[in-house]
Amino acid sequence: MDTISKWNIIFVTVEFTVCLLGITFNTLVIYTISKNIYRLSPPTYLILSIAVSDFLSCSIALPLSIAKHLQKEWPFGVRGCRAHAFLISFLALVSIAHLAAISAGKYLTITRSLSRNSYFNKKKVMLIILFSWMYSLGFSLGPLVGWSRYGPEGTNATCSVQWRSYLPADQAYFGTVTVARYFLPLTVITFCYYKIHKVSRHIVVNTSRMGCLAVTATHALLKRHRKSAMYFLTIIAAFLIPWSPYVVVSFLLVSGINISPLTTSSCSVFARISFFVNPVLYTIFHRRFRRRLVRSVPITRQNRVVGPTGLPSTSRSLAL
Repeated sequence: MDTISKWNIIFVTVEFTVCLLGITFNTLVIYTISKNIYRLSPPTYLILSIAVSDFLSCSIALPLSIAKHLQKEWPFGVRGCRAHAFLISFLALVSIAHLAAISAGKYLTITRSLSRNSYFNKKKVMLIILFSWMYSLGFSLGPLVGWSRYGPEGTNATCSVQWRSYLPADQAYFGTVTVARYFLPLTVITFCYYKIHKVSRHIVVNTSRMGCLAVTATHALLKRHRKSAMYFLTIIAAFLIPWSPYVVVSFLLVSGINISPLTTSSCSVFARISFFVNPVLYTIFHRRFRRRLVRSVPITRQNRVVGPTGLPSTSRSLAL
């Protein structure tokens, strides 16, 4: 067995694991939030939308790549390869667009309306979700309609944009899509968290001149929102870290630097890890969500706490 074949076995093992875990955990998130939809705070719909995106990646896009390894060729031939590339590109962009929106929401909540509620109401969140999906679709459709193209990459373990093309139109697409997919959302996220840190320090200094009760209330709200913001920063990092090596490799390929097929495929497969990390972190860090998960999933209902009247004990709405 040659080196490429050994690595392809590793690739399909990783993809199968991501596929299984991604479907499981994203289904739990979707099911739990849907069961408690009447308790949702508006920004929680963003988490639901991300979970749907990651679920589609694991249930449709990744199985195409796994089937390719098992059959030694892409299902449906070139069309299967292009479908895989389009779905990975489209759904990954959906996730990072939502994460940038969450960062903006945390920034605006802390800087514009420091209160218990999020700056975004339900109508704004729905518009953001719609815009994120359409924005992602627009930048992912290009290779399907003639602006650049999708095809096999690396060891043919995955498919993606053909980064090695030197046609002016393709180079223009590479630059546009790299900015839209990675650098623009990263800039928004970085700016928002920088301002959150700066404004938080300013609020702490200013409230120190106020009465004790005002200081306590303001600091409590600030601490709550900062804790939530830091939690989402962890989720954002968990998305960006797997994708960053692939972004670097893509940039090097566009620049004409020779990258081995094995390195390209390795970075591409590693990026898929992000599809199941988000729901895992959401379950681990969000205590209120864990309580709802225990009460919603049938297998754990025997652990459900009931009040003296026989009704489930109440709790605050699911919120970000």
